[in-house]
Amino acid sequence: MAQLGSSPPGVKFVNLPEAEGGGVGRDRSGSATGAGFNAARRRTSSFGSYTRVVVVAVDGSEHARNAFDWYLSNIWRADDLLILVHCPEAPKLPTFSFKSGISPPVEEWKKILDDMNVKARKLEEDYEGTCTQKKLKFKVRCEPMKNIGEGICRICEEEMGDMIICGSKGTGGTKFALKGPVCEYLMRNAPVPAVIVPLRM
Repeated sequence: MAQLGSSPPGVKFVNLPEAEGGGVGRDRSGSATGAGFNAARRRTSSFGSYTRVVVVAVDGSEHARNAFDWYLSNIWRADDLLILVHCPEAPKLPTFSFKSGISPPVEEWKKILDDMNVKARKLEEDYEGTCTQKKLKFKVRCEPMKNIGEGICRICEEEMGDMIICGSKGTGGTKFALKGPVCEYLMRNAPVPAVIVPLRM
């Protein structure tokens, strides 16, 4: 695990590549450079031109919002394409047995799914509002996943992400137990550098 030289204490940069000649470099804006932060790879899409794709994991928690705010305040660049990834856990629906002769609880299933969709849409609108106000290039991916960490990594690969940012419940400790299963998964399996931001920075 490597940590950027002047980064705030507690922020972990995982799987961080070394810049040419060794070590982690920074560009003139102070952002990290290296194999995973290739400023020369300019890409274009309907979002316009960008050179870096940053995947930020979001949900309704305070630590997720804290990580999003930390990204904007510390390493955001004007040529970033921001991918907001929300992977809610698939809801646990009531079970039933055909042998019991009871009809499937369709209405109950519908209510649970509708509630999940309403919460997801409200979350998306909240982050979309902030991104629009700040005139960011952004995209939202909301996909229910059984394994949230795996889902974040898969979406990152699909979007050709250059780094992943995730909020942590911990306060800067190094034990995985302090950071939760999603952060632990990212620290072990992220295909690109992963920045783990503790709740209080």
